[in-house]
Amino acid sequence: MDPRLKIILYGNPEEELSLLMRLSNTKQYPKNCKVISQFGDIISCRIIRKFLNKVYNSPEVKSLKAPRVIPSDDVLSEKVRRYKYKSKIQNNDNQTSKVVFGIVDFGFDFTHPDFINNGKTRFEKIWVQSEKNDGNKFGYGKYINENQLNDALDSDFPFKKIGYHPGKSDLFGTGSHGTHVLGIACGNGSVANKSFAPNSTIIAVDMGSNLVNGSNLSLGDSVKLIEGLDFILTEAGNRPVVINMSLGGHGDAHTGQTLVEQAIDNVLISRNSTAIVQSTGNYHQAKAHTYGDIKTNGKIKIPWMFKKNDRTPNEMEIWYDGEDVLSVNIYDDNGKLLLSSTPFKDEIIVKDNQEVGICLHRSNEPNTHKNQIDILINGKLNSKYWTIELIGKKVNNGRYHCYIERDDSGQSIFLPQIVNQTHTTNSICNSKYSIVVGAYDQTDDNKSILPFSSSGPTVDGRMKPEVLAPGFKIKSSCSSSSREARASNKLCSKSGSSMAAPFVASLVIKILEKEPNLNIKQIREKLFKACDPAVFAKNNLEIFRAGNGYVNPNKIIN
Repeated sequence: MDPRLKIILYGNPEEELSLLMRLSNTKQYPKNCKVISQFGDIISCRIIRKFLNKVYNSPEVKSLKAPRVIPSDDVLSEKVRRYKYKSKIQNNDNQTSKVVFGIVDFGFDFTHPDFINNGKTRFEKIWVQSEKNDGNKFGYGKYINENQLNDALDSDFPFKKIGYHPGKSDLFGTGSHGTHVLGIACGNGSVANKSFAPNSTIIAVDMGSNLVNGSNLSLGDSVKLIEGLDFILTEAGNRPVVINMSLGGHGDAHTGQTLVEQAIDNVLISRNSTAIVQSTGNYHQAKAHTYGDIKTNGKIKIPWMFKKNDRTPNEMEIWYDGEDVLSVNIYDDNGKLLLSSTPFKDEIIVKDNQEVGICLHRSNEPNTHKNQIDILINGKLNSKYWTIELIGKKVNNGRYHCYIERDDSGQSIFLPQIVNQTHTTNSICNSKYSIVVGAYDQTDDNKSILPFSSSGPTVDGRMKPEVLAPGFKIKSSCSSSSREARASNKLCSKSGSSMAAPFVASLVIKILEKEPNLNIKQIREKLFKACDPAVFAKNNLEIFRAGNGYVNPNKIIN
């Protein structure tokens, strides 16, 4: 059973749980399961807790997963700048693009001039997932439609009138992630630089912001993400659509087989005129990944370093070949043995007669067919470091990968000497057909890849990221702060692969505007042919961060 599923197995038996499921047959569903969204054999569903075990063991179920927290890409922000609005292109060319831009993010400032044409909003609809249920099919959140947004724009207090403020989660006043990304992808040039898709209709999913693992940038979860994709695609109808997602954490198997990634591939294979663009992540320097090889009866020691006085939960995932059998010994910083595990048994970790964590060990995860060890530590940790010792009980393959999950308030790390920076793409960007973007410094003549931009390949050896785009100190639309009644025509500067992905998404819109019936393979081929190759010295690991090279807008526009 999925480790997170085990954690939520016990509780109020009548509580309804939101889960993701992979079906054995796309048209056969288990009893006691309410289907909400479906993309091929992947569904989001609701199950009453008392039926969870029965559903899990149903022959119709191939894989069942609990929700997994989805953080937004962390970015480097600079001071907000205020600009006098001069209505540079207020009227644009009055020609609405036939390609819809979809975005899953948080904090969309619909009062910013970059998203208003001729006094009217360019947002067709926003689903605010964190709000109370308005009766929609998903059972949570509220829809805000175009007419409501236009009415709000005529008000002196548009955010109050509509009951939605984009700066609610902008705790530091540096501008919300969603507004900045949106300005890069499809800003009309009123304040920020004009994007390549200034006339696209916008359909947005605001996943809200939850304080999870000390992170105020954690959005919703994997279930809400899948249902957000369903919302965008349903609203888009038969129109071409490009969806941008700059989201993802450190963990999981990095083989493109999470249920989110399988759903993404199912969408892209089955629906022409559709692309999903994702950031590769900013985890190249996170010191959160290591890998190696172990032999039968071999022992590998992995030091796990904690921040001083850290009181946030910490998590390490270890993935290894399904034909191997490993066990784990866990030692504290005094060398005291906290746990000597038994393979494939779930065990409590005890320190000083107090439960401080749990070690969950699963064999043959049904999507990857790998074995998984998940070590979860609660906030009662009182150590500088632990040593995780892997022991090879039965080894044929021997390769293992370890990931420390992201924790913005108390990020733990591996001992720097054992850190490996490859295979650090974010946890949900490794599917076969999504377009994954890394970031380079556009102010540098050498176009150096930014030091934080995550590295491939995927664990199963595929190229991710696939293209590079500008990501250094990108000036774009800045949302209103929580103290402002409407946008005050500001720009803010942010750096990250989050800024590179929407740049590429806007160019994919240009491709589909010219040829709206392309399938995802054709879209990818045209985009990759429009790249200038990156050249590195032999054996330079930068090749794993470069993909097909630097996307060249002129090769697409001209």
